[in-house]
Amino acid sequence: MTHRVLFVKPPDRFLENEFVYQQLGPHYLQSYLQVHGIESDLLVLYERLSIRKARASGILAALSLDDLNMLFLGADGRVVDDVFDVSIVGDYNVVGLSVMSPQAPDAYLLNKTIKRLYPEITTVIGGSHPRYYQDQVVALPPNMAFDFVVPQDGWQPMLDIASGKVKKNGQSTLMVDNMPKLTALPAPSRPEALMERYRFDIAGAPAFHTVSALGCPFTCHFCESGIESVRRFSEAMINHDLEVMAATHAKLGHARKSVMFFDDVGLMNPKQVGRLSELVNQHGYNTWRAFTHAYLVRKFDSDLLEPFVRTGGRRVGMGLETGSQRSLDLINKRNGKHQSVSDHYEAVRIANAHGVAVDAFTMIFPWEDEEDLRQTTALVEFIADNDVKGTDDQGRQMRNHVDSTIMTPYQGTKFYDLFHAGKFPAVEVKADLDPGNLYYKGNLGGSGWPYTRSRLPRDVYEREQAYRNSLRPEYR
Repeated sequence: MTHRVLFVKPPDRFLENEFVYQQLGPHYLQSYLQVHGIESDLLVLYERLSIRKARASGILAALSLDDLNMLFLGADGRVVDDVFDVSIVGDYNVVGLSVMSPQAPDAYLLNKTIKRLYPEITTVIGGSHPRYYQDQVVALPPNMAFDFVVPQDGWQPMLDIASGKVKKNGQSTLMVDNMPKLTALPAPSRPEALMERYRFDIAGAPAFHTVSALGCPFTCHFCESGIESVRRFSEAMINHDLEVMAATHAKLGHARKSVMFFDDVGLMNPKQVGRLSELVNQHGYNTWRAFTHAYLVRKFDSDLLEPFVRTGGRRVGMGLETGSQRSLDLINKRNGKHQSVSDHYEAVRIANAHGVAVDAFTMIFPWEDEEDLRQTTALVEFIADNDVKGTDDQGRQMRNHVDSTIMTPYQGTKFYDLFHAGKFPAVEVKADLDPGNLYYKGNLGGSGWPYTRSRLPRDVYEREQAYRNSLRPEYR
């Protein structure tokens, strides 16, 4: 028997704006079920502005589902944007939640409520939180335990659950699946009523985002995906997704349009960049953005950037985590191969000389002393001040942008293991971490604080973070 399925995106209370990037997980699954003849609906939960302001001022502390609004997107085209009413889930047999760690407290609250009011509903949790905190999710108490925990790929498990092939058995069941290739998968769904809510510009043009692949070939010790096999989506799927997003831009009346590839392998080598650039160009995007790496920019220079620039590429994201060679060595970005801080400076110079602005991701690490901080602040100041030889889609001078975050050692990272093994005597991680505080970049540019001990006091790191983030331009 085919079940009625609802996919839920929990709120992003830690973000300044919940409608910047579309959380694609539920949309990939929705389109996959549709290809197999199963329609599903979407429910996007978000925090009301009045609640957000009250929390920020310290008036509210405890989370409640009463804080939330809901954007319901039916497969039949029905749209409801209203105060969240949990009774909306009562019409479904299966409710699947796609959860990142900062969303986990709300996901747990919702599941607990569903189990109390609608015990007949099958609940499923997937996403990065159960992937890296699998043991904790499986061990949730019975009154909030999910019927199925999907820590890896969700396409086949959700099809098996939605089609009735597998059934709940009264305890949390782990369903692990890893597709060797992603080339046969359909593009994610793109509901127009949701897309029109998103507000993010790239070089002066409104943008939507997608990904060309999952995984990352690099080995950063702060990242759960370090040295994870890269699995690319098919060019046909990417082409279709670009076509749908371009059409949505037109329907929403956008005179100009942009797209961002939000994966780790957007600009990897000249051949791959050439193929991706042509796909973007075919659909008339005015600007676009992708991620690359400092040593690749140094290695390939014009061969990497020219196709990107020729087809409207104006901004690149780069992990330029630190200006401290000591910290860079500890990060181990390239699996033991040396990378120099000078690569970070030179990559910015090369990109800027080609008219490409850099969105730099930098970090503060809990072992760092005053000299480490000074060196990275010098890098941030250089990035912020370096001239970009070009203008954006509105004719404004392009500017580099820097995010400064405090590293969170997520479970599943090498640093998590090293900290707990005592390899960094100056660093101690909280024993009972609230997943709602596990984030890099949130309100007012702040980060979660997961440490009970660090090399320098917390306020020193946070002052440095605030200063670095104050150097960001007003637009990008």
